[in-house]
Amino acid sequence: MTNYIFLSGLKVKAHIGVTEEERNKLQELRFDVQIELHHKNRFENDDLSETIDYAAIEKIICEETEKSNFKLLETLGETIISQIKRVFTFKEIEIKISKNKILESTDFVGVTLKR
Repeated sequence: MTNYIFLSGLKVKAHIGVTEEERNKLQELRFDVQIELHHKNRFENDDLSETIDYAAIEKIICEETEKSNFKLLETLGETIISQIKRVFTFKEIEIKISKNKILESTDFVGVTLKR
């Protein structure tokens, strides 16, 4: 038995991009996060301390994204993962970060980091 929590479609605005033009405007980023928990048993106690609070993950992502001025989504992703690891213990995390309408022929571009 394996247990996960996830957040899907979290939208946060950021100044990010390789070019100065990109970094000068707020862009909407979309985050999808999946965290594999160490807890492998059934959740029978209805106790938040046995899992990870979604709201706490959302807060970390929002805070790190809003204060960042990175060029690369990869760097932002690593920073977010590091902050989440400082607060919570878990087996594995996967974070997907997408930006839309960056390339004319695509809806979204982005990265997926799995640690």
